[in-house]
Amino acid sequence: MPTRDDNNKRLLFRFSLFFAGILLLDACAPFRHIEVKDFVVDNVMVQGQRILIDFSATVNNPNRSFVIHSAGGDIHLGERPFAVAQLLQAIAVPARAQERCSGQLQLTIKDLFAALQLGLDYKSWDWDAFLFSGGFQVKSAWMKKNFNYREVPLSQLMNTLQ
Repeated sequence: MPTRDDNNKRLLFRFSLFFAGILLLDACAPFRHIEVKDFVVDNVMVQGQRILIDFSATVNNPNRSFVIHSAGGDIHLGERPFAVAQLLQAIAVPARAQERCSGQLQLTIKDLFAALQLGLDYKSWDWDAFLFSGGFQVKSAWMKKNFNYREVPLSQLMNTLQ
């Protein structure tokens, strides 16, 4: 005949399995549409072929909190390689909120001639002409999720993450 201690252990084991299942289902739940608005370049620092960009944007996150742990990829201007982009610091995005988030990006220019032809006034550049191929790694609790992009216009990428 099972003792009271055995019954408690079984109950605790069942509860632990149920709780672990709930956590696993929550961690595997898909990210809903994340909207990025008001993308602003706060500061640009040129160091030879490297450009450090401090930026901020308003992020509407209907999901649980997450951290953009790493991001990077290649930027093409038409068919030509233009630069390599890399996120220098992780960006924390709070849960179910619309908040201003900031980060720092490093661009390593591959085609200096194309950069000089575009001019120094980046605000006048046609962001639809730049195509991004790369990805983001997002971490939330125990879950990691990769968002990969292939030849997405930078203007679209700066306004939404899907």
